[in-house]
Amino acid sequence: MVRLGLIGDTQGRYSVDRLLGFVARQFQDVDEIWHVGDWQEERILEGLRALAKPLEVVNGNAPDDPRFPMIVRRRLEGLELGMVHRPPKPGDAWVEECDIVIHGHTHRWRDEMAGRTRFINVATPTASFSQERTLGILTLQAGTAELKRKVVKLA
Repeated sequence: MVRLGLIGDTQGRYSVDRLLGFVARQFQDVDEIWHVGDWQEERILEGLRALAKPLEVVNGNAPDDPRFPMIVRRRLEGLELGMVHRPPKPGDAWVEECDIVIHGHTHRWRDEMAGRTRFINVATPTASFSQERTLGILTLQAGTAELKRKVVKLA
């Protein structure tokens, strides 16, 4: 079993310290943290690294940071996963090879199937376009995946 803490689009007005405190509590039992791109401050990535979990990050558009790849692909628990910031376009060849594609950019929660691929977007823990501030925990086990939505409370 592998548990992934999913977070992204950490932009807007918020307390970095409060957000990282909340994330630390929610992600204490995850095996890895995946950030789908767009972080306002480098302190976010530094804080996630400080949680002593492997951290996967993809490049976003705010900032556009060439230190990070545009796409991450991993095989975990018998599932092919892909992570990208912007929602993939129909017909992107790499998407067809994935069981699960995790993306960001829209700041809106998404958990839906399209063909054989499950698309996940955990929205944003810091506001903007979405109605709720959220992040997610994706549990992978023997070819299955369960997503839990976590509502972020920073007050």
